[in-house]
Amino acid sequence: MAVLLEYLDGEEILQRWDAEVIYLSLMTAWIGTYASLTITFHLKFCTDRFWYVVFIILAGLAIGVNTIWCMHFVGMQALYLDGGMTSGARGAVTVKYEITFTLISAFAAWLICSVALHILCGGKAEDRHKIDRQMVVRLVLAAVLIAVGAVVMHFLGILSQSGNFDMEHSGLLVLAASILAAGAAGIVATIFSSPFLPPTTLSRVIAAAAISASVNCFHYVPMTAATYRVNLRKDVIFLQGSETLKINGLYIAIIASWNNYFLSSVCDHYVSWKIKRDERELAVKSKVQAGLKLVTELPCPLFLVSAEDFLSMPEEELRSLHEGLRPTGKLLTLDTMDEVMELKKTSRIVFFSYEWLSWGKVGPNKIQLLAMKKAADNIAKQHQVPTSQIHIWIDILSIPQRHAGMKAMAVDSLYAFAHCADIMVIVAPDCWHEDTGFKADALSYSERVWTRVEQLAHCSQHGVASMFIQTAETFRQLPDGWMETVCTVLDGNMTCCRNKHPNGCRCDKQTLVFPLLALYHNIYKQNLSGYPSSASKFIWDLIQKKGKDQMFPPNIHIARDTGITEVHELFGDTISRIEKIVIGENTDLVRSPTMSFSQPAISFSQPVRSIKCEL
Repeated sequence: MAVLLEYLDGEEILQRWDAEVIYLSLMTAWIGTYASLTITFHLKFCTDRFWYVVFIILAGLAIGVNTIWCMHFVGMQALYLDGGMTSGARGAVTVKYEITFTLISAFAAWLICSVALHILCGGKAEDRHKIDRQMVVRLVLAAVLIAVGAVVMHFLGILSQSGNFDMEHSGLLVLAASILAAGAAGIVATIFSSPFLPPTTLSRVIAAAAISASVNCFHYVPMTAATYRVNLRKDVIFLQGSETLKINGLYIAIIASWNNYFLSSVCDHYVSWKIKRDERELAVKSKVQAGLKLVTELPCPLFLVSAEDFLSMPEEELRSLHEGLRPTGKLLTLDTMDEVMELKKTSRIVFFSYEWLSWGKVGPNKIQLLAMKKAADNIAKQHQVPTSQIHIWIDILSIPQRHAGMKAMAVDSLYAFAHCADIMVIVAPDCWHEDTGFKADALSYSERVWTRVEQLAHCSQHGVASMFIQTAETFRQLPDGWMETVCTVLDGNMTCCRNKHPNGCRCDKQTLVFPLLALYHNIYKQNLSGYPSSASKFIWDLIQKKGKDQMFPPNIHIARDTGITEVHELFGDTISRIEKIVIGENTDLVRSPTMSFSQPAISFSQPVRSIKCEL
């Protein structure tokens, strides 16, 4: 305080400026602006409400506090009050900052900049890039807010100065500062508008440099025109009972840089998570779409034989398989679902489902073939239609056997074939397997995976009323509780599992994921609407009773012929993801009171790009 005795009370104090600190303030604003631009750029792709708010807060923190506020207080350290204009006294006048005004200035900058960014980036994610009248209005409003925020923060920061001096501002100076703030705010608002956001790292660096220069210009021009006068009263402060603190510009710059790194890390974490989540959602959608395609389209033509021809067909002709019957003209070929629908107007399609009872011979044995012919007669009598108006799907005639590609496509289309059939007949007379000697009947039939898939596909479209069992003696509808047993498709038996998947081949159960996902998608969507079909409601009740993990197991254990059992993902979490997708795409649907939906609606109209937030 002895130094201050050399000053005259009320005399003007000389001002010196430290170029290194000015450079530091430029860099502080530059880094903060780059971080805010990066976060705001990512905000364009943010469709989650929670994360949108988080991004607005983070971007407002980066531009309002790290850029404007930190730059201001770093820049204030570039000013040294040293020397009396009248007395010629020497000695630096200590400058402290009143805590309350300092904190209020930081909060005001954060709040106002966050609101301004919300104005610029609000609205639907898919509309944020459009240049229209609404965007211009948003830009003007945001620029006004940013200008107000900069002026408020600046002068609150000036008022927070505490020491043995008074600071004078003229009205013209305030006006000039406001004009500079308006110009800087216009630049900031334009660059931060979604259509003009710099898309690359280099362009963001350049844009951040321009904004940093504008903000620093707004800070230093009013400061250089300000006048400081000596006030010899001790410990001058502005609020009764408040405290002051000294601010170190280098510390502020370091803290601001680390804060920007933290904000960038939060943003990068979200973007990485969002990319992975969207990739998973897109993968689920692709699986569902592939499954739906197997139902709504025909990857392979639907080949049918009339019941009239089937009943008169000798066994030798049946054993000639698809390729042998094709030249005879007895196979009806339907290439599209439209053709299938047209046939169904005048004819009924019957799907024969049975198990093969030989490893070396394809198709039904003599007992099963006889049961099939009885079933065709029984259907004609029951529905009182001629056999010429009944068309039969049977695997050895309806699936090409010699062309590997066509055969694979036909097998992939089994779900669609069973789905579009009007009637399904389970052919299960008492027999014995030719190679194992095991008894084959309705029970053994019900334990096969492929036959379970066929039944579930048909039942999901038509219910159980059109499903029958033909034994050697009887033709009857499914008994009660039958579908409850077979609906857990993947609990059934498969030949590949019995043989322990030699040579590392994949399990055939893995090929059923697509159609079963499509089935669940359709069932869930119908029941979400509150107006499901009776068949859909029946399957949904089975799913609820059995449990989703039982019907659509997340993982599968694959036993190898080497003695090793491997665990592979089957459905994983795709069932829950399908539910989120359906809810997101059908937010206007009426929710069933029997269902509980705690998941938020999610939109995937704008996928997040693979971008990083790096400083």
